[in-house]
Amino acid sequence: MLNAYFEVTIPAVVGGHGGAIDRLVGDAIMATFNTRGDQPDHALRAARAALELQARATAVAAEHPGWPRFRVGVNSGQALAGVLGTREGRSYTVIGDMVNLAERIQGTAPVGRVAIGAATLRGLRGVDGVRVEPLGPVAVKGKREPIDVFVLDAL
Repeated sequence: MLNAYFEVTIPAVVGGHGGAIDRLVGDAIMATFNTRGDQPDHALRAARAALELQARATAVAAEHPGWPRFRVGVNSGQALAGVLGTREGRSYTVIGDMVNLAERIQGTAPVGRVAIGAATLRGLRGVDGVRVEPLGPVAVKGKREPIDVFVLDAL
């Protein structure tokens, strides 16, 4: 089942919008954009990839009643990128508060939808057709103050 989802969703992120798959964690895809600093439109790329990923996953789910639906979360900000691990196992990855917050934002998304953080929304300023609905200030693990989260409906 997961391979069926990954088969259609991963190309949406990588080939379609210039992202990179950092890792697969169970049923989650962790993708990154702009790790080389060469995508000034990274928020737009990530948002488009998220919407396409969700649309493709929805199409797969429609063919298989009873299969789970997923949430997508997008966050923007600075992270540390590099090789992490030991001699026995290393991988190139990104770490930092922005990465952790992306996972928390994902958890606030309604099933089958895309949630974005305020920094990503700021990165979409000036883009025609952006439609969001605020989820309001949301309490998330690791933050003293609630964060603003938005459901992305369209670009």
